[in-house]
Amino acid sequence: MTGDTLSPAPRTQAPTVRPRPWTTFRAWAFEVPALQVLVVAALAAWLVITIPAVANPRSITSILVITSLLALAAMGQTLVVILGGLDLAAPGYILFGAFMAANVAGKLGVPPVVALLTTVLACGGIGALIGWICHRFAVQPLVVTLGTGAAITGATLFLADGDYSSAPPEALRSLASLRGTTLGLPFPPVILIVLLCGAGMWLFLNRTAAGRRFYATGINFRAARLARVRTAAVWTMVFAASGALAGVAGVFIASFGAGWSQTIGEPYLFSGLAAVLVGGSIFGSIRGSYTRTLLGALTLTLLSTIIVSHGLTEAQSRIVFGVIILAVVSLYGRERHVRDRF
Repeated sequence: MTGDTLSPAPRTQAPTVRPRPWTTFRAWAFEVPALQVLVVAALAAWLVITIPAVANPRSITSILVITSLLALAAMGQTLVVILGGLDLAAPGYILFGAFMAANVAGKLGVPPVVALLTTVLACGGIGALIGWICHRFAVQPLVVTLGTGAAITGATLFLADGDYSSAPPEALRSLASLRGTTLGLPFPPVILIVLLCGAGMWLFLNRTAAGRRFYATGINFRAARLARVRTAAVWTMVFAASGALAGVAGVFIASFGAGWSQTIGEPYLFSGLAAVLVGGSIFGSIRGSYTRTLLGALTLTLLSTIIVSHGLTEAQSRIVFGVIILAVVSLYGRERHVRDRF
């Protein structure tokens, strides 16, 4: 060889493009619910600074109990939203659970365990039927759950026959009473129950094959079927869980208020969905989780406490909640859906 041999041309490296700060922030906010934690900390600090009297054990317990009831009512909705649907029958389930706690367990003297199991079976069975119908006939859950919720509400009011004066028995009231204790500790059992449910939900979603099949069905329905996921079973079980959990939430809500009314479930449809969205779980989201819903419920409870303490009306509080939901959706809802990335 001579010196005439051509040497290879030097490689040119493309200039490194640094991501924009907003892009980095959104990616960080998607991966972990740190943003929600910061919001909760800021609201808690604001509440303590503006209303120092709230920093006492009884007020803190009250905030945690209200948060627990909202988080329990939104637990099933979280699963449905991750699946890509919406359960508008939640107020009907909650109303039925409250009826079982007050009129059946309280007035008729049926054992609370029997009333609770009946609520789970009835609401879970109706939810399972909804999930199967939506999957089998490709019907939007929005339509089916809206009609079913109205039917459940009407049937419950028919069974109540105008009697809204009954109250749950002491065995149920002690579970959500502010004076209740748990294993000798000064907080009601409903707080521990919700935390245990949250831990169980986290294990199911992140550490089981069924949880992975559930996420796969919500992310891409067709791809999940091609991967031999029984999507019909997933839809049936998710809506069954949503109905059963909302019914159980109705039992605890009636026990906390020591009574019930025909509109007891209506506020939890909007606030429950708001807790899911504020927590960062978007429809068909791969990063949706119940942990985010818990943080969303705590955020809304703290915000509601601040709003009430400053004398805002119900209409004004709804405006605030609506603005918050729009802000959260503008942050999380712009993420490109997984099914569109390939």
